[in-house]
Amino acid sequence: MVFHFDPRTILYFLLISQIVLLLDSSIFIEIITVIIFIMPFFISKQLKWGFIIVIVYSLQLFTAFTILPNIDNTMLLYPLSMVANGFRELIPGIIIGIYALRLTHSAEWISLFKKWRFPNFFIVPFSVIFRFFPTIREDYHQIRKAMAFRGIEKGPIAFIKQPVQTFEFILIPLLMNASQVAQDLTISALTKGLSIPGKQTSIINLRMTKVDLIYMVIAFIPIVIDIGGLL
Repeated sequence: MVFHFDPRTILYFLLISQIVLLLDSSIFIEIITVIIFIMPFFISKQLKWGFIIVIVYSLQLFTAFTILPNIDNTMLLYPLSMVANGFRELIPGIIIGIYALRLTHSAEWISLFKKWRFPNFFIVPFSVIFRFFPTIREDYHQIRKAMAFRGIEKGPIAFIKQPVQTFEFILIPLLMNASQVAQDLTISALTKGLSIPGKQTSIINLRMTKVDLIYMVIAFIPIVIDIGGLL
């Protein structure tokens, strides 16, 4: 079974994650929330991102409850505390953000924003930004392949040995190409008629399924438990 949530469901999950954050819930509520949000990655066979999130979150928990209580050095305590506690509380929202970027097409978001009558000055930049970073990432991979083809050393070791040359071969081409990419994506968005006033149709049919409704109820469970004082 592949999970593909409606964009409105993802926005609901984002709201739930922020409510849990504002309630300053216990660690048990936080863990339950993270588990609920992580499960769709494994069910959708997005194992890479699922395991990455599990490992990062587990390391944060281990640092917060095992390492931090035994540290007396203030210079080391504050940065570790920021990563293990402050950043950890943002994990539920970050999970939803990753899911929105990885498993939800930009056309679905644009269709939703059109349906909700969002202004064009929001929709057009959103369409450009949503496609900008994946395009830049692809350009980065092409640059790395070109460096390998020419026999130029790459990777962390190359950066340590020749940082100036690494920046020259990677950063400068990316910066030069970034403006052109942004311009091309803007033209592409305008060509598709995103800025045309009036009512528009869409080939994307947004529909809430039973999976959306069931998982919306499941995602609300941590808040019910926290407010009810069950944990």
